[in-house]
Amino acid sequence: MKKGISYFGVRRPKWALEDMKEIKERGFTHVLHTWSEEDLLYYRDSMQEIIDGSDELGLKVYVNPWGVGRVFGGEAFSELVGRNFSLAQKTVDGKSKVAACPNQQEFRDYMDQWIQAVCSTKVETIFWDEPHFYFEKGNLNNWACCCDQCQKIFFDKYGFKMPDSLTPEVQSFREDSLIDFLNVMTEKVHCLGKRNSVCLLPPWFPAGIENWDRIAELPFVDEISSDPYWEKTTSSEIIKENYREVSKQVLSVAHKYGKEAQIWIKNYHIVKDKESDVRLATEEAYDAGIRNIFAWSYLGSEYLSWLRSDNPELVYETQISALNKLK
Repeated sequence: MKKGISYFGVRRPKWALEDMKEIKERGFTHVLHTWSEEDLLYYRDSMQEIIDGSDELGLKVYVNPWGVGRVFGGEAFSELVGRNFSLAQKTVDGKSKVAACPNQQEFRDYMDQWIQAVCSTKVETIFWDEPHFYFEKGNLNNWACCCDQCQKIFFDKYGFKMPDSLTPEVQSFREDSLIDFLNVMTEKVHCLGKRNSVCLLPPWFPAGIENWDRIAELPFVDEISSDPYWEKTTSSEIIKENYREVSKQVLSVAHKYGKEAQIWIKNYHIVKDKESDVRLATEEAYDAGIRNIFAWSYLGSEYLSWLRSDNPELVYETQISALNKLK
């Protein structure tokens, strides 16, 4: 049984490793450390100390590209597009967004630098966290990406100009683009001797990847994951149903291709007196057959106030109790 939790925000190795000791003592086997654009630029040696120290304490380490290029999930700021506007994803209304386009070679070159840096540490697994194209909440008609590079690739493939609507060809193009990007990235990681885990947004998010089989069949992907997080107003019954169904979907596609299955439990924005939902989600994932369960994030996200749960300590204790009851 793998039991993991994410950790971010502390870049002083001494204090981060004190937290790692506590995480290990509470029964966790794994930790996920975030590695943002800021970390690559300013904290590279510090991150190596934190990651290597975590490993030496007996925790297997995952690392994710936290908010990098806004292609991946996370609260970290991205300045790649600010430094080079040509990298920007463009929505169908012609506006550039702060997200980088995964079809742009310069972004891929940047990710190669990121991979080289992270894989020089004792990281076990690179966690490709929610890879997606930009989508506008509440207006799914304003999709991305329509940049010049995407337009060219689309025309070369289909022989006509990219439409302004999400036609089957556009949907296939978006999925093909993300699949190609992940295929290249995961091969680079594999060649450096590390594992790859891809966390897919649950089916109700228009991220650009609908056919999970296409991720699972990539030769250098070792693990398939998802994070069916809930809103503050979501009922416990819906939470249980979503975790049951998504866990089964992840497990099915993972087993089909001989990959490991993983599920993430929400430990942020947990409303007061709803802490038991953490336990319910954990139990549903386990009962569905998942034996690799991680939580986002440490201490009920206490130290990131935007994500902080109403009672973060109780959330953390509830998560630990739920995990430690599993065999």
